[in-house]
Amino acid sequence: MNAIQPAKAYTIVFENYPNYLYALVHGDKYGYDVLAGFLREISDEVKKRGFDRVLIEENISATASKEDIFRIASELPELGFADIKLAYIDRFQEQQDLNEYGENVAVNNGVNVKIFADQSEADVWLSS
Repeated sequence: MNAIQPAKAYTIVFENYPNYLYALVHGDKYGYDVLAGFLREISDEVKKRGFDRVLIEENISATASKEDIFRIASELPELGFADIKLAYIDRFQEQQDLNEYGENVAVNNGVNVKIFADQSEADVWLSS
């Protein structure tokens, strides 16, 4: 008898760019487990493809709690982002305050991360 795997709460589309890996995350659920799942998957893919830079664009309408953001941002080095330059775009601008909070926590934990409003700005930063 085969165990049925629960469906992931997100999908990720990866694309190689000249200087970095692009990861577009789609979903409608959020929270610590979802964040940890897709971030771990992305950091593994960055290393597998030989990159040290990544642009994560998030298309998730749900919002995580401030506690979940603090926890995940604090754990980014353990999730594989200690040596990865990380640009982040959230398609839902109403989550900007939480994203900035997460950016500050991550930077304070040694992660080279920056939030951007669009891909062209992120591309310039990642390519420098």
